[in-house]
Amino acid sequence: MFFQKRDQQCYMLGYECFKASDDRRLDTDACVKVVLRNKNLGLDQYRFLLKTIVSSGLGEETYGPRNVIDGREEFPSENDAHAEMDEIMFSTLDTLFGKTGVSPSEIDILVVDVSLFSPAPSLTSRIINRYKMRDNIKSFSLSGMGCSASMVAIDMVQQLFKTYKNQFAIVVSTESIARHWYCGKEKSMMLSNCLFRNGGCSILLTNKRDLKGRCLLKLKCA
Repeated sequence: MFFQKRDQQCYMLGYECFKASDDRRLDTDACVKVVLRNKNLGLDQYRFLLKTIVSSGLGEETYGPRNVIDGREEFPSENDAHAEMDEIMFSTLDTLFGKTGVSPSEIDILVVDVSLFSPAPSLTSRIINRYKMRDNIKSFSLSGMGCSASMVAIDMVQQLFKTYKNQFAIVVSTESIARHWYCGKEKSMMLSNCLFRNGGCSILLTNKRDLKGRCLLKLKCA
């Protein structure tokens, strides 16, 4: 039992967070422009949105999807959603592989969580095809789990580590904003525009004991 438990640890070897380019910044001025061009809103909705944006605590360094910055939030396309996901996934994974020195062909487990976007082929398939990962990789696409999705994804990896030894796992966690910008008048729905922004991360996890000295964090419990 001691040796079995020793091989079931979950270590974080690398973490890469997505940061969009400066032309995608949604500071207060940019948010005001987005709000004011929505002709569905009245004075009461304008006041509510602007007050919420100012008091939300997000600050001036958040970023939005390309179609919202370009003024196409009312008519998003499938390509807008894929472009948003591809940029986040591939830019963070490129950096993660480069920094850690781990090859995509060494990855045993891949988990991607995006609550509001579940395309076919899946996002895991896009990653596997781009990086030419092994055909026996264990891949999972999680959708519809809300703000708990990242924790569920990491817990899934931890549970798999209890069965499979000497594994590399990647968790890609993000959210699809491009196709879900709300342009109506319901205040509860309008809140999502104030609170959610473009972002995501890629995490490299392992249960290899010989890499313990390189790990950034060790998962104690989930």
